[in-house]
Formats: sequence, structure tokens, C-alpha cells
Amino acid sequence: MSLFPNLPHSPALRSREGQYWISQVVGWAGLALLSYLSLTLWYNPGELVPAFHTILQSVLGLMVSHVLRLVSRWSWRKPLSLRVGVNILGVAMAALVWTALRLQTFTWLTGEVVNPGDWGGWFFASMMVFGSWLFCYHAVKFYRQAIEQRERAQQEKVKRLEAEALFRETKMRMLQYQLNPHFLFNALNSVTARVHRGDQKSAVLMLSRIGEFLRLSLEQDERLQHTLEEEEEMVCLYLEIEKARFGDRLVTHFRIDENASRAVVPTLLLQPLVENAIKHGVSLSLRTTTIEVVAERRGDRLHLCVRDDGSGNPSEGRVLASRREGIGLNNVEERLSSTYRGDFTLTYGPRTDQGFKVLIDVPFRELSFEEAGLEAAE
Repeated sequence: MSLFPNLPHSPALRSREGQYWISQVVGWAGLALLSYLSLTLWYNPGELVPAFHTILQSVLGLMVSHVLRLVSRWSWRKPLSLRVGVNILGVAMAALVWTALRLQTFTWLTGEVVNPGDWGGWFFASMMVFGSWLFCYHAVKFYRQAIEQRERAQQEKVKRLEAEALFRETKMRMLQYQLNPHFLFNALNSVTARVHRGDQKSAVLMLSRIGEFLRLSLEQDERLQHTLEEEEEMVCLYLEIEKARFGDRLVTHFRIDENASRAVVPTLLLQPLVENAIKHGVSLSLRTTTIEVVAERRGDRLHLCVRDDGSGNPSEGRVLASRREGIGLNNVEERLSSTYRGDFTLTYGPRTDQGFKVLIDVPFRELSFEEAGLEAAE
């Protein structure tokens, strides 16, 4: 922390010691000028010897104050009562020494002997000078200390935020990596079942779409967030794989507002919700089941909804099943918490007519200019 921000970029001048000596020279030179204008020029106009004495006493004062600084620095970390006592004694001793030096040099230069009755005035003036000097010295010390404490607090806050961000990123990445193996396991089981049934055409089609889905997933593997439009693309590709499995029993609808499509969301946010709808809705019913994905922007919030009209198990059983597996709702909730902390809502439950729904409300945020530029470069 520099008291003189406009100084040349010199390490010597910008160091604390350099700034201390600059303050000393400027302060005592200012006192010499004030003494000359208010006393010497008034009582001894045009005389060189009194003017020289005015300069000399400031030089002597600078030297004495430097000793006082050493005393103050020694007492800085001491208990308050000791520090106050030492500094008061230091001011008195410095004033006494400076008064003696001023009187001696005055007599030596002018040949005049100061009346002993005037010594009290000289000493009182010295006390005022060194008392002011010590006040300024401690004011600067406390100011530096406050600035340093604030800077340390800011640095600690930055470190804490960086650690929290790293923790959240690591947790998000682990949760994201949890999804692809789970999906791949289920998808390959479906392919195996088709091969065993001799349905090679369907098996080949599913393998092709699985490969495309994994390619897209790997392309975005390092991205913890992407746009809702990209999320829709991945979900559609996943549903194409599942449609090859369920045929006409699975119907999907997407209603995503144009404004909402630009929103940034965690990667693979909707895919586990759609997967749950298929597992607990489509696969447990022989009739046609519709899965609907809705997204809209409302002011500075993004509202998402994944719902189905399947029958399956009772609603409570569906939620508990998702929770037990550690995928589905549990994964989504943890990733929302890591991304938005407490600024989100996740609600789920049975629909009034039939089926199940999951509602998500998060802050609306678009890609920044830097993020968009980086994405374009990649």
C-alpha cells in the first residue's frame, strides 16, 4: 500500500522506508518554512543567521524524530498501557533533547543567551511538534494496518470462493460423468435384447444412434454448462434411441420458447428427467405415453417442465425409485444446487389427471460475449 501513488516506479521510493523519509523531509521542511514565515521573518527580517538556525533546527528535529520512531516501533506490539507510557515518555524526551539542541545552536550561532524564563515556551513548542509528529506517525501506521487487514480479508475471500468454485466444479463433473455410463448400460442392454430376438436391423439402428449420442456427449464433455438449445438437441437424440425401442408407444413434444432456448443450463439437465419418465411411465404401460418438455422465460427466470401422462407405479413409488438409484431427480437436484446454490426450485409429483411432472425454476442467463467467442473458437 503506497501513500504516494503518483511517485515514479522506483522500488526505493515506493518502499515503506523510502516513503517514510520522503514524509520526514517534506514534513520538517514544511515546519521550517512555517517557522520562517511566522517567526523569523517577523522578528529578524533579512537576517541570514536566524534563517539558518530555522533550517538547522528542522534538520535536528528530523534526526530526533527518527530516534522517536525507533522507540515507537519497538513499543508497537506491546500491551496498550506500556505502549502509551513509552510513547508519552518518548515525546517528552524528544522534546527535551530538541529544545536543548535548539537553544545551544541558537546561542552558538547568534552569541545570545536565551533567558531561562523562556525555556518553558521553547519546551512547550517542542512538545507540540513531537506530539503532532507522533500522532501522524501512528495515524499512518493504523491506516496501513487497516488497509492490510482489508486486503488480507479480500484475499482470503477470493481464495475461499476459488476453493468453493473448484469444489462445485469437481462435484458437477462427477455427477455429469455419472449419467453417460448409466445411459450406456441401459441402451446396450436394449441392443443385446434385440440381438437375442434376431432383430438385427433395429439393433444396428440403435447402435448407430447410441454412437451419435456419445459423440455429441464427448464433444461437450469438458463443458459443465451449455445452451438450452444444445440440451434439446441431446435430449432429442436420446429420444430417437428410445423410440427405436418403444416404437409408437412413445410420443414426444417440445415447447421451448425462442428466448428460452438461449438460456445457459447445466449439461445433461433434462436427459435424466426424460429417462425417468420413460422408465417409470412408458416402460410400465402398453398404451401410448406422451412426454412433453416445456421451457419459457419469465422475466429474469427460466421455467422448465418435463411431464408425462404415463400410468406406471403410483407417484410416490416413482419418486422413491428415482431417489434410490441415485440418478434421476437426485442427480438433477445436486447439480442444480452446485450451479445455482440456493437460487433454484425443483418440485415434482403426480399430475392432476394422470402421469408425473417435474418443474424447475432457475435464474435466466445467456452466454456472455467471452463465452460465446470461446465456443465459436472451439
